[in-house]
Amino acid sequence: MNTKLRVLFFSFFVFGGLLILWFTISQNQTEVPHTSKPSIETVAQPEKHSSLPFFSLRGLTSEEVLKELGEPLRMDPSEYGYKWWVYGTDKETELQLGIQEDKVVTGVLFQEEEGSIQVHDSYEALTDRFSFEDSYRLDSEGAYTMKLTEQDIAERPVISLGDDWSAQVYFDNVTRKVFAIRMLRNDILLKQQPYKVVYRGSLPQKEILTDEDWRGIEAGMKAQIFSITNGVRKHHKAGSLKEHEEAANVAYLHSQDMDINNYFSHYSQDGEGLRERLSDVMYVRAGENIASQYVDATAAVHGWLNSPGHRKALLDPKYTHLGVGVHQKYYTQNFLTLP
Repeated sequence: MNTKLRVLFFSFFVFGGLLILWFTISQNQTEVPHTSKPSIETVAQPEKHSSLPFFSLRGLTSEEVLKELGEPLRMDPSEYGYKWWVYGTDKETELQLGIQEDKVVTGVLFQEEEGSIQVHDSYEALTDRFSFEDSYRLDSEGAYTMKLTEQDIAERPVISLGDDWSAQVYFDNVTRKVFAIRMLRNDILLKQQPYKVVYRGSLPQKEILTDEDWRGIEAGMKAQIFSITNGVRKHHKAGSLKEHEEAANVAYLHSQDMDINNYFSHYSQDGEGLRERLSDVMYVRAGENIASQYVDATAAVHGWLNSPGHRKALLDPKYTHLGVGVHQKYYTQNFLTLP
């Protein structure tokens, strides 16, 4: 099978004419394609911080997580069978834990805390302590080997945590520091297939999801992309963005249109672009990021951060509002500066 995964960036200004920045990242590959490169329940959360290092949370029961961290901000479904327990605020995600069958099976850390690998550690510091290889065997799951490209090793290497667990380290390729850390059980890593997989036998079956299932997953990823984006902007002192529901609806409809009609572009098949799609929205400046086929919200934001054009929009301090729209594995961000 030969699959092309892509991400694009587009921006224009109402005053001063039309400016288009168009970046395409694509990769063709055989065998099993990786899907991390191209392309809700809300309760009160008390002020509580874990005394355990991030990696020590793996395998904990739901009851143990509640005792350690308290109630999550949200519980978002995922397409991989676990439910994300999201900790932080609506504007900034600190930690996500994936709970399946009453146990932690994965997690993503966005905040600095003590541990063998820390958010904002440098690439050079970690390569002194860890070996980032281009081949990663999943012997615990069978005859499976993940093959990493040079870019994978530079931006999202994977290491073993032992006990059938792995960690992906997401690096910002400009600062060369850790953006986020994902830990996951090896069966979940194999299910996600973020890298090319060479194997004997068969691959895990994908979850069978209904349209209703997808609506919940999409709502969760929309909220995650919004808060992860604001967390990145806070770190880079770009200012937080307010949510813009009209722009979010425009973003969703574009993601849906690309998915249903099997295309990937800032221009709809009728030739209309972002300017036309935002015709009923008041703004003075707008920009758009799109992506497809990333494994989830964290991976999509990381992809945008590491692409020059997308990064420019993601960290532009002049933007004041953001609308996010997700349809299955198509993601759209619409950035606005309001009058």
